[in-house]
Amino acid sequence: MSLPQRHCWIIQGDTEWLYQQAYALYQSVSSSSCFWLSDAEHTNQAVHVKQAHQHLGQECELLLFEVSNKFDADAFGAVVGCVKAGSTVVILLTSTLSSTRWLRRFLRPATDFPAIQQFHQPQSLPSISKLHAKNITTTIIEPTQEQEQAIALVQRVVTGHRRRPLVLTADRGRGKSALLGMAAAELLKAGKQHVLVTAPSSANIQTLLFHAHQQLPSSKLSAISVTWQDAMIEFMAPDAILQAQPTTDLLIIDEAAAIPANMLEQYLIQYSRLVFSSTIHGYEGTGRGFALRFYKTLDKLAPDWRAFSLKQPIRWCEGDIVEQFSFAALLLDAEPIDRQEIDDATLNELSYVQLEQGQLLNDESLLRQVFGLMALAHYRTRPSDLQMLLDQPDIRIGVLRFQGKVVATLWTITEPQLEDTLAQAVYDGQRRLKGHLLPQSLLVHTGIIDAAQSDYQRISRIAVHPDFQQKGWGQYLLKCAVAEMTDDTDVVGVSFAMSEDLLNFWHKAGFETVRLGQHRDEVSGSLSVMMLKPLTPRGQTLVEKARKILACQWSFLLSRQWDELDAESVIQISQTLLDDETFSIDVLPQIQSFAFKQRPYESSEWALWQWFRSQLSSPGFEQLHKEQQQLLIMLILQGLPFDKAAKQLKLSGRKQIITQLRKAVSQLLDFEADINS
Repeated sequence: MSLPQRHCWIIQGDTEWLYQQAYALYQSVSSSSCFWLSDAEHTNQAVHVKQAHQHLGQECELLLFEVSNKFDADAFGAVVGCVKAGSTVVILLTSTLSSTRWLRRFLRPATDFPAIQQFHQPQSLPSISKLHAKNITTTIIEPTQEQEQAIALVQRVVTGHRRRPLVLTADRGRGKSALLGMAAAELLKAGKQHVLVTAPSSANIQTLLFHAHQQLPSSKLSAISVTWQDAMIEFMAPDAILQAQPTTDLLIIDEAAAIPANMLEQYLIQYSRLVFSSTIHGYEGTGRGFALRFYKTLDKLAPDWRAFSLKQPIRWCEGDIVEQFSFAALLLDAEPIDRQEIDDATLNELSYVQLEQGQLLNDESLLRQVFGLMALAHYRTRPSDLQMLLDQPDIRIGVLRFQGKVVATLWTITEPQLEDTLAQAVYDGQRRLKGHLLPQSLLVHTGIIDAAQSDYQRISRIAVHPDFQQKGWGQYLLKCAVAEMTDDTDVVGVSFAMSEDLLNFWHKAGFETVRLGQHRDEVSGSLSVMMLKPLTPRGQTLVEKARKILACQWSFLLSRQWDELDAESVIQISQTLLDDETFSIDVLPQIQSFAFKQRPYESSEWALWQWFRSQLSSPGFEQLHKEQQQLLIMLILQGLPFDKAAKQLKLSGRKQIITQLRKAVSQLLDFEADINS
């Protein structure tokens, strides 16, 4: 059956008129088949755009996307794929909406598609019911020929030779999850007992489970499994699989591009029959960067791996106008310049240029080169990154060009000084700022209060054409960009998911390690690391102080917070941290902020340990209740995990422990103050 086109309306007017139009459209279809998203709070019918993810895996006949304040590009990219064939996307824009560079470019492709209709207040809208094709279902009952090929390949992973994983890729709407469910069901019918499925969240595999359930008569469907007779298709979280290492006939990794790379590598080592599935062009980030890096891992660990790509849309027709528009408006298909056009490039032929955002807006080819390069290098590049590129007022964009073609790019964000009162509130844990990553991190995690008095440039993204890496181009780009900063910047810094190669790259460029994160990055599975390079005497003083603080804390935090850090990274960082025994840190301000304000425990842990060792023999410690003494010793000196400490002390959990800890520390401080007064 040939599926009908989807439709798209763009409506502009004042808030009240737009609401009237949206409500009338909402009433023209059944409420269950309409998704209404808004960034306003004026109606019970609409879901806030920040909750767009709750519609993923569902279908609708009408999408109302209402924008009053700021267009959420990621939310739009997510929900537009929920609109089934023959149905309509309606974008409602208030007339007071700021005409940003990003919004002007978003609307530009609409003129290229006559099927996209634009309306302005007070135009009356045509009847939307006349547009909609009736009784259209996109639920897959019988697989297409292309899907049958893919199902056969999935089955071959299980029945054929070991160590021949399959990589399945597709754009949205190609029925990738559905065929995986069908394939899993066929394996159970053939006598297999257990198919294990993982994904970034269980929400990602609901379509897979539904289609497996449809293929298995009398099966039982839950949010995380399908059970049939004595066999099961079961979801487990990515990290839980590595911890439990359950046996299985097949491991399916869906949306693999969003799972940490080191986890994917561990799956390859631990399991011999695997299917990796990933979206190529999507709102959640590009799978092209994933493919570029992960295919190299596959070549090394499983050289007989196979790939299959789904091309035919299932949810809408070939050449769908809405898909074309969303790809063009969100630059989902942006690519870097083809290698053949820059094959003769050498380092001494490259020129460095700083680009203005207006240049990118007015030169579509240039914009595609810059954004496509970044999308390929960073596989969590999203439509919101395009917004940032065009609209963020404090961004600087540098590129290396060869004969006018972009071969490398670097984006930096200006992070200026903070006002004293605001800086103190951040230091105390009472404020969290959007942006200002470098000074905020130094204030909260290293305890350097005068970090707020410096001006920073944070390197947000850097990318070199994948065919020309390891040739010194990245170092040259960085050198050129930093040379442009010296007049107005004290410190240039970067924060990234730690790897040996990246540590070497930034250290070679003169950057010093000053902080490690407390939690692993959700994409890379690695700890984040922050590195700084001073550009002025004030910056030099700050960076040296931050480096010395990390050196003082290194051995202690290595056993407390970074105990899973690999040996190579420990050696690499340790070699750059020469402890200065003459350097001393006044930890009392951090202790006071922890006790009387809201400074986080993890940021205060080393300071508490330093301070509390001298408190054990103090009169104040003797005045504490026995339970308070036990808590201080267990948590600060012994480093007992929160769950164990809570169990021993009969407390409810982390929140209550922190509350009691703050109380005990504040009592010690008060007692000490009374003695000294």
